[in-house]
Amino acid sequence: MQDIKITALTKSMLADALEQNLYWDAKKKVVPFSKPKAKWLLKNERIENDDVCAILGYENDELISFIYLVPDYLKTKNGLKKVFWSNRWWVHEKYENSVLPTYTKTLSLNATNKQILVRYVGSETIEYYKKQTFTKFGKRNKYIFVFSLDYHLITNKIKALKTVSPLLKITARCSHFSIAVFNKLKIYKSKKSIAYKYLETIDDNDWEFIKKHCENDLIPKSKSYLNWQIDNQQYLETSTTNKAPYKCLLSSVSHKIHNRSFLVINKNKTIGFISVLIRDNEFIVRYFLSNQTNYNLCLTALMDHFITSKCTYILTDDEVLGKHIKLKFMSTYVNIKEQFSLAHDTIDFNFDGAIMKQQDGYFE
Repeated sequence: MQDIKITALTKSMLADALEQNLYWDAKKKVVPFSKPKAKWLLKNERIENDDVCAILGYENDELISFIYLVPDYLKTKNGLKKVFWSNRWWVHEKYENSVLPTYTKTLSLNATNKQILVRYVGSETIEYYKKQTFTKFGKRNKYIFVFSLDYHLITNKIKALKTVSPLLKITARCSHFSIAVFNKLKIYKSKKSIAYKYLETIDDNDWEFIKKHCENDLIPKSKSYLNWQIDNQQYLETSTTNKAPYKCLLSSVSHKIHNRSFLVINKNKTIGFISVLIRDNEFIVRYFLSNQTNYNLCLTALMDHFITSKCTYILTDDEVLGKHIKLKFMSTYVNIKEQFSLAHDTIDFNFDGAIMKQQDGYFE
């Protein structure tokens, strides 16, 4: 392991790396994040020059370890508190059982003064966190809806069916079409009473509506913060003729990837704000802001855009939204996963009863 180099990458170091094309040259087959994503990270108004945004481990020119860190603020009784989201922790398989995972994680804790928040704890990392001084909070259910027969899932479970894979693909397309038609009929009448204002950037008038629905969020929001979150320049869209020259560990490179953000209008009045990430066949809800009176109309708006996107999956951490979709619309399968967040015990904040909204800490 004498050829291994571990770097705590700060904002200023990342800026230099971009100028030198340090992590994206032709020798690099796997990169931590794409160049557009790296440039986007530098635009974060909550990152300072000495703040760490990644822990990178290289063996010669090969990336073998990566921890993604995003500086943010936590709203406390004493004002804003600097914290760091740690939502991606990857180690090359050949080092999974070595000291490298623990070493790099310890390095990330020290580099951030242990002010770490983890949005979601995966099964592959839960054992590590059980041994550390982290507090569980924000228990909630994540809903994953499937709106067609998933032939990949079927063939993975029943290997013998791979011989009829073309037939299963046709069946999947037919089921997707049929379910879309059924759900489109469910929103046909209510859709007539709403209109949309699409947003590339949020202006002062847009923000007036949005901020009222974010006032109690764990993570404070601002107009510039939301504009940074929904900025499509962070993504790299590829095609058959324009392929990415590397594999990217953050899922920000795809043949179809962009944010879709819009206001929902009823009778010339704004009644909702919705922002989703469309990535391949995934329709990932990040903001669904509405009051109870207009909830069903905003749900219509969400489903209208989902059907138009031709995606197969809806993913949401909003338990109320998940229950409404499950109750009102047809799908082939719903996976409900219990999840929770973690905060290091040294963070000066009482997390008892703290609610993690789906718009908090999401930076893919």
